[in-house]
Amino acid sequence: MQEIFIGLTLGNDPHTVGIHKAGKIARAAGIAYQIMPPATGDADKLRILKEQDPRFIGLSYRLSPEIALMELRKFLNQMANVGLIDRRERRIGFAALPATLKAVQSSGLQAQYELVLIGAETSYHDNILRVLDFLDVKSDQRRSEILDTLLRESEPEKIPELDQIASRVLDTYTYFPESPLSKPSPQAIRSLPRRIEETQIPLIRTHFGIPSNSIQPTVEGIEKIALNGAVDEISLGSSDLSQRYFGDLKAFEDRKNDGGVPYKSTEDLEKLYLATRRGNFPSIKPYAHVVNLKEFIDACLEVGMLVGAHQAVPLFWFCELDGRGPLSVRDALEEHIEAVAYLALKGIPVEMNDPNQWSSRYVHDTLFVVDYALIAAVMFTAGVKDMILQCQFNKPTETGDFADLGKMAAAREIVERIRPQRHPARVYLETRSGIEHFSTDLNTAKFQLARTTLLQMILSPSIIHLVSYCEADHAATTEDVIESSMLVRRAVRLFKENEPDLKKYLDHPIVLQRRDHLLGEAQYVLTKIAALSPGGGDLCQTLSDPDVLHQALQTRIMTAPGITHPDYLNPGMLTRPNKYGFMDCYEQWDDVTPIREERRLSDTLD
Repeated sequence: MQEIFIGLTLGNDPHTVGIHKAGKIARAAGIAYQIMPPATGDADKLRILKEQDPRFIGLSYRLSPEIALMELRKFLNQMANVGLIDRRERRIGFAALPATLKAVQSSGLQAQYELVLIGAETSYHDNILRVLDFLDVKSDQRRSEILDTLLRESEPEKIPELDQIASRVLDTYTYFPESPLSKPSPQAIRSLPRRIEETQIPLIRTHFGIPSNSIQPTVEGIEKIALNGAVDEISLGSSDLSQRYFGDLKAFEDRKNDGGVPYKSTEDLEKLYLATRRGNFPSIKPYAHVVNLKEFIDACLEVGMLVGAHQAVPLFWFCELDGRGPLSVRDALEEHIEAVAYLALKGIPVEMNDPNQWSSRYVHDTLFVVDYALIAAVMFTAGVKDMILQCQFNKPTETGDFADLGKMAAAREIVERIRPQRHPARVYLETRSGIEHFSTDLNTAKFQLARTTLLQMILSPSIIHLVSYCEADHAATTEDVIESSMLVRRAVRLFKENEPDLKKYLDHPIVLQRRDHLLGEAQYVLTKIAALSPGGGDLCQTLSDPDVLHQALQTRIMTAPGITHPDYLNPGMLTRPNKYGFMDCYEQWDDVTPIREERRLSDTLD
């Protein structure tokens, strides 16, 4: 039996952030680790586990409790059938949302297989200790060293005023009387830029989709959200089935939905759209699908969706790279770029939600900024008239206030640096927080939502993507969305009362130094990516070439330690935060000074 930790998600669940964190703790304890790609089939998972014979196996599933229990029971039975259950030496951990962990305890599976359940604790401190127990780290000194390091990383230096004002947001729940968002003009209902112009606060959008076997609970929820004037734009939380099999009614029959709303046809889309035609008439859009993107855009427009809204399209992701879609990376790059051009042709504002996917894989800040240049190059080249830059704060969770402001300022600047001369595109900033930022303690999570909203407002966003305070614990209900929106709107109003005291942090020396450092490093990386094109030429054309982008991934110019696909792994890569929450790349765990891009790429490209 090897002293190695192997982590995997069950049931093709693509969420690997928690497993990567456990792997990071294993690495700190001197234990090798490996994360399987989410799309790996059960037979291959079992084969790899048999071949590797790891002492530590980490299983994870973060969607609904019912399916989680079914997938966990099935996989544990399969492990037992092939002789992988060994209570004397092997240790098996299972991570999930709190409701799922309670269900596992009640089911008897925890006792039957001596599972170590991870994720139920409300404090980060206790969760680290639970992982250390699972990894059988017995040395008090080593446990203390790892715990101290991780806790320091999780508590970067902060902006003190944010805590004070966030507390005021929650005082006696004064956010509850917040007035509903008003119905905009007919022109603004059909135009997102016009809607932005008419509002006094940032537009509020949210993901929403009730996991169910039908669309009806989501239809009813949308009606209530609209009547309460809670959001300006609803981004349908599309089920994985919808993203893969929309229009193929037969494919839905043999598969069970887990997560999101399972619309199957244009008739379903029309019902969901009509649910928004009340209250403040929020616009509505679904997730971009993982195949046939252009055809799906037409289906949405046919029923009224995407009108007055925008669409988010990835660049590198939602394919074989993260297991969310069936396409190869090269084919996905081409289809995503074509979809952006098609949206531009239709006059629909475009967001390329790519950098936050890199953040989920613990990319270092330099490549986070580089990715903004790449998606901007695609949008400029495609002729997008209204570009939306999504800036996801508090992701990874160790990111600090100064780090967020520095890297987002650099991202905004690098987009303008590569803008083709006289290109007329308007750029709108959209901010949000990462789900992993929130505590499972709901009162703490409300404070975190207020605080991160105040931080995001320093960048003057045009849109706030609302992540409901409850989402670390459970999928947001209709009531959760409405309450979270009131809380955010109250935070925005308090920000405006304290704007001069908070906006000054954009010019803080730490923020300015970090912005300039990242811009310099990112420019260097971009020259290396552009050099992959044999013909040279226009920078935006080069940086939006799918062959060049694919080579950037193949050569590990674009890379991250949390990538699990075997063709793009970078197992020796180490990224971690410093005292401000800057995420940088290091050669060794104990190194104090991060490596520069010239040094990293000299190893990568030699």
